[in-house]
Parts: sequence; C-alpha cells; structure tokens
Amino acid sequence: MQFVHFCKIEHGSSNQTAATVTKSVTINEDLSWSVNVHGHKLIAGKCNALCCVKDKITTKAALSRLVHQIDSLSVCSGNPDSHFLELADARKGIFHSPSKNMVAFIDSFFPVMFEDEMYSRTLRCNECELLVTNNRCDTCKQYRCTLRALHSQWLRQQKKTANHASISSHTNFRYLKTPERQQRIRRLRNEIVNKRKEVERLKSYVNVATEQHGIYIEEALEKDIKQIMEEKSNEIRKTYQADSFQCIFWNQQLELLKLKDKRQIRWHPMIIRWCLSLKLLSSASYHALRSSNLVILPSERTLRDYTNIVKAKTGFSTGIDAQLCHEANIDSIPDHEKYVCLVFDEVKIKEDLVFDKHSLELVGFVQIGDINTHLSKFESCSMPQKTPVAPQLATHMLSFMVSGIMTDLQFPYVSFPCSTISGDQLYSMVWGCIRRLETCGFKVLAVTCDGASSNRTFMKLHQSGDNLTYKTINPYANEDRPLFFISDPSHLIKTVRNCWANSYGHSYTRKLKINGQDISWQHLVDLYKAHRGPDCATLGLSILPKLKWEHIELNSYSKMRVDLAAQVLSTTVAEAFAYENSPHTKETERFVRIFDKFFDLMNTRNTKEFVLKRKPNLAPYINNPETEERLKWLQDVFLPYLDEWEAYAHAQEHLSSAEQIKLCLSQETLQGLRITVHAFIELVRYLLKQPRVVYVLSAKLSQDCVESFFGKQRMRGGYCENPNVSSFISGAQSLRVQSSTAIQPRRGNCRLQVVDDVCIDDRPLPKRKRISKKK
Repeated sequence: MQFVHFCKIEHGSSNQTAATVTKSVTINEDLSWSVNVHGHKLIAGKCNALCCVKDKITTKAALSRLVHQIDSLSVCSGNPDSHFLELADARKGIFHSPSKNMVAFIDSFFPVMFEDEMYSRTLRCNECELLVTNNRCDTCKQYRCTLRALHSQWLRQQKKTANHASISSHTNFRYLKTPERQQRIRRLRNEIVNKRKEVERLKSYVNVATEQHGIYIEEALEKDIKQIMEEKSNEIRKTYQADSFQCIFWNQQLELLKLKDKRQIRWHPMIIRWCLSLKLLSSASYHALRSSNLVILPSERTLRDYTNIVKAKTGFSTGIDAQLCHEANIDSIPDHEKYVCLVFDEVKIKEDLVFDKHSLELVGFVQIGDINTHLSKFESCSMPQKTPVAPQLATHMLSFMVSGIMTDLQFPYVSFPCSTISGDQLYSMVWGCIRRLETCGFKVLAVTCDGASSNRTFMKLHQSGDNLTYKTINPYANEDRPLFFISDPSHLIKTVRNCWANSYGHSYTRKLKINGQDISWQHLVDLYKAHRGPDCATLGLSILPKLKWEHIELNSYSKMRVDLAAQVLSTTVAEAFAYENSPHTKETERFVRIFDKFFDLMNTRNTKEFVLKRKPNLAPYINNPETEERLKWLQDVFLPYLDEWEAYAHAQEHLSSAEQIKLCLSQETLQGLRITVHAFIELVRYLLKQPRVVYVLSAKLSQDCVESFFGKQRMRGGYCENPNVSSFISGAQSLRVQSSTAIQPRRGNCRLQVVDDVCIDDRPLPKRKRISKKK
C-alpha cells in the first residue's frame, strides 16, 4: 500500500444529484499527510488551524484526531459579496499584482456558507488558509480593503466612460442627444448655483476687508503716480527694448498722463490694434476697463474711425485692395516676398436680414459676384415658372484670404454670401481674385481649398486631356508663372482617418485591404483597450499617452477635428503596433507610418520645431540634398503606395466593382492626395530656384489661416457663435485692421499660433475723417 485516502462527499443543495468531494486527507507511504479542500491543496504551514499537527502520522489515534479535526473545521467563505464578484467578472475572474502574479480568483468549485446563506461562488485569495475555525481566514479579511478600493476605482471609470460625451465640456450642444443635453444642463445649472454662492462669499469678504483695511485715495495721488512712472521709466527702458510693445505701451501712458487736453492724444498704431483685439473679445469688458481709469484707452468711437475707413460690404472693393497693399507694404518689399497663396473656404452663418441705414438695402441675401448674380437671374427668368422666384437668403459665407508664402501676411480679402456654390460660379470668383491681386503687384502661386465637390469641379475646368489637373497657366502674371492647385492636407488627413474609421467600424462602409491584410479600425480599438482601456493591467507610463476614448469613438463633431486625426495617424500609434508585433497588423502599421510622414512633410511651420520634436520631417525645405530626398519620397514612395493599393483593389476580380471600391480609400481622397503631392513637389522646386529664397514652409499652403479667421469671427460674437452676413463683414473689416495682433482663438480646427515677439509696425493707420456738423 502506497497511500490511504479519506474523503468527505457532500451535495451542494437538495436538488443537486451529483456528489462532490469537498475535503480529502491523504496518508502517503512515508506517513506524511496532505489535505485538499474544494479542489485546492492546503499548505499546512500557512493554515493556523492545523499548525499543531505533526508532519507524520505514526499512530491510529493521531490519524483519527487529524480526520476529526479536519471534518470539524469550516471552509473559508472568502469574499462572496455580489459587487466584488461583478468586479471580478470584469477582470475575467482573476486579480493580478503589479508584478503580474495572481493574487485572487473566483472559486466556484462548491458552494460556501456565510452568515447562514449559501453562495455558489466566492472570491478567494491565492494565499487563502482554506480551513478556519470561524467564517473567514485572516488573508481574505485583509484583502477586503484592497477589493473596496478597486471596486470604487472601477465604478468611477465606468461612470466616466458612460458619461464621456455628455460630461465633456468641449462638445457643442447641437451634437448631443436629448438625455446627454439634459444632463449637461443639470450640471451647468449646479455649477451656476455654486459660482453664485462663491461670488456672494467673495463679495462679503471684500467688503469686510475694505472696511477694515481700506485706504481712501486722495487727489494728490495722481501726481504721485506720475512721479513714480517717471522714476521707473529708466528701468523699463533697460528691461525692454525700445521697439517692444511693452515699452511703447509704457511711454504712451506716461505721455497721456502729462496731457491736459485729451484732444491732443495721438495714438500709436500698435495701441489701436491691441485695443481692437480687446474689443473683439468683449465690448463690455473693454468699456469697463476704459471706465476704470486704470489705463487710458481710446474711445470706441475712435476705434470705429479706424475700422470704418473702408465701408464693410460683400464682394470686391478698391478700398480693401488699397488696405491690402498698405498691410503688405507692397511697394517696398522684394520680389520673392510677393508670392502669395489664395485660400478659400465656406462657413455656416445664420439666415438673417439686416437693414443698412446707409445704403438703404437689406443685407443677408445671396451675393456671389456681379457675373454669377446676373447669370442666375437670367437662368431663373428663362425657366417657365408660375410664381416669381424670391431672393434667396444666404446660409454660408465663402471667404477668400491672401496668405504670404514667404511672409506672415494673412489678410481676409473678400467674402461672398451664398447658399450653394457650383464649380463654374467658383471659377469666376477665384480668377477675379487672382486678377485683382496680380494688378496690385502680388504673385499668386497657389490656390488652396478643401475637397468639396464644387472645388473639385473648379479644378476639372482647367483640365486638358485625361491628365491629373494640379496646375495651370496664370494668364494675369507678367512672367511665365504656373498656378498650382492644392487640396488642404488637414482635410485630407481627416478623410483618410474617416475612411479607416469606417473600415470594420462605425458605419462599416469600408473594408480597407492591401496585400491580403486588412487595415481595420478594430486593430486600433484592440490596441487602445490593451494599453488605455478600463481593463488595462498596465500601470504607470503608457506607450499611447495621447490616445483617449474620443479618438476611438467618433461622433459628428470629433470627425471634424484635425488634431484627433493627426494623433491617430502618428508615429506613436505605429510604434505601438510594432510593439505588439502582431502579424495581422503589419499593413495597418505601414499605413499609419506612411500617412504620418506625409502629414509631417506637409506641415512644416517654422525652423525650430523639427529640433524640439526630434522629427526631421518637420524641417523647412531648403536647397540641399535632404529636401530633394523628402520630395523624392513623396514622388517615389507615397504616390506608388497609393497606386499599388488601388491596383490591388481592382485586381480582386471575384468581387463586384462596388466591393472593390471599399477595399481602398475613397476616390475623392485619392484624387486630392495626388493633386496635392504633385503640386507641392513642383511648387517647392520652383520657389527654391528663385533669387533670395532661403527656405519654404509647407504650412503656409494650408487652410489654417482661414480656419483661424473663422474662429476669430465666432469668438467675436461671444455666446453667439453663428454670425449673420452683416456681423460677419463688419467683423472681417475689424480683423483686417488688427492684423497679426488679433488674439488667436483658443478653440478651433487649427493649431494655436504662439507669437513670442509681436512685430511692431510704426506706419500710421488710415483713419476716417470726421465731418463736422454745421450749426
């Protein structure tokens, strides 16, 4: 005989037919013993109830005592609480330590009894004693504190995930569903109540502090302020340069304090621009600041004399042409600084009519240029209709901006109220802008727009043969100079991300595939859950630091955000795929790397960013072999990759044509990518051959300037983010005067441009002459 077994067989409940061995004692050949409880081996040294039993059983009496003792002991009930078991189910039944060792698990071998109730499952520690004299061992008791903390953290994560869209303060109300909007309103109402209580508390605190420690200001204090400013002027001049904005502001305030007659004030042009920027944010705040007498600022009427030098109206204007020439200093700059890019885009406005008391007209109808307006009227009159066609209200504003390629010029040139724009209507508008700009002395080298259908039709109107249209001849240029068409890279990266998001995800309209492997959005979802999800076992640093749930679960608002698309199609995500080293995600990793490099090459903003971010692809384009190598990558790697992908999709002959289209990016996106790459390569090589051109920044050719202009228009309206035609054109005129001093919007669809040093322009601003009223 090698060993002896003693077993205890029990039924879990009265209706359970199968019997289960709950406890068993084994006596080995060397007289050592071992115990199994509920299918788990008991470690005698860790069980306090059996610590007094000897290691070997040498007599029948000792064996009898051991069996009776084990039979009398209770099985540890563990932690059978339902909320702990729910947490364990979310973790797949196992709890791990930071070192990836198993700490606790779900034990469903046999029901346990706890406080006269039977539980079919319990959460048991890995170091559980199994046999106890009471209900629960010390190890399971101590682990309950850890379970409470883990359960509380899990509930917070669940609540944050469930209410992510409704709680986020960055999501606009019109993109929320009704329950989410109601929840947001309740939260905002509670915040308003709390803020009002805080304001009342601070008011009472200020009143008490003023009564106890306040000092009455005498009239003689003004002289002391003048004296202090005069004494500190030398320190200001030493701290700041003479042509800095700080020094100009200090000297201006010091001169104004010395004046006895306020009509003698002569404002510096930079002070006027700065005050217009403040008034752009809030007219009430500017009025309060000026009325406080803390600083001396120009009146609102004076500011209107500068902004109303040109009558604000839609369409072309000779006054705006003169203002543009003054802003660019066209007569003094060298020829290479005259190269500009014409950027245009549409923005939604409010349908509204405003009566103009000066022109005695209603402002708010569609005005798309004289030629287009006459053609539309002729077309409507030639069609047989029973009722006359009423004038159409404008729903969008089409804005054209002049962006300097070699300078920092960003000038809102002209705007057209419209509803729907066709390619032929856009043709006359664009060439009308180019003709006037060339007449003013500028050199229009590129036209940038997004991938809207009307914009693609406009480009096709210049097509000759079956070739891809990415440039044409500029007939208004004095020399033989081409005009390049560029589809905005920021919009292209969004459409690429959206195609990927719809590949086995979201709307499921795409099944991206190349070389036999899927490029699936589910790959990114699995990657996010593994490293950033609520069930992630990774603690501390993450290989996906910027990836959040809003990158994964897209809505109609987040699909329009460029930053989310750029962070998804980034080197960080590609390296995460490489870290996982899954054979099924190789093409997805390649796809992300290629488009990350493409966006970097099309997004060079300054001469230092590539050093700070350690990304050579963000370096400016200069006349050296590295620049030519990057341009060759676009021509010899990026474009063939698109051709290879499209050829693979068409080679799947067993699929229908509709299914073949789903295997690749959309045709509109592919066309926009090819147009942009071909035009950009030739444009950079053309510019680097020009005299005095040192480097080229590709971001100068993007739509960021017009997106920033739209953001300033929305910011100007405060809570009213949807201006009408009248407020839009008046705001555009104010922004023209502010120039580069206009405060950048904090929220928008382009990256915030941080300006360290404001460019000081001492040239006097044009001002409207006041007409004296006759008595």
